[in-house]
Amino acid sequence: MHVVPHSHDDVGWRTTVDGYFDGTTKNIQWTNVKTELTTVMEALEMNPARKFSEVEMKFFSLWWKD
Repeated sequence: MHVVPHSHDDVGWRTTVDGYFDGTTKNIQWTNVKTELTTVMEALEMNPARKFSEVEMKFFSLWWKD
């Protein structure tokens, strides 16, 4: 069995894409995808053997441009 950590943040499900990405709509649903991806990337850099799958490419593309 292989366990691969992943993220599944629906784009625009209960709030806007930006609201999920930067965490500005905590009254609707708390999440901050930008912080999530930054933290994951730091962990991956510290241990290249780790793996991670980001389901929503929209969020990854926003993070990559930032």
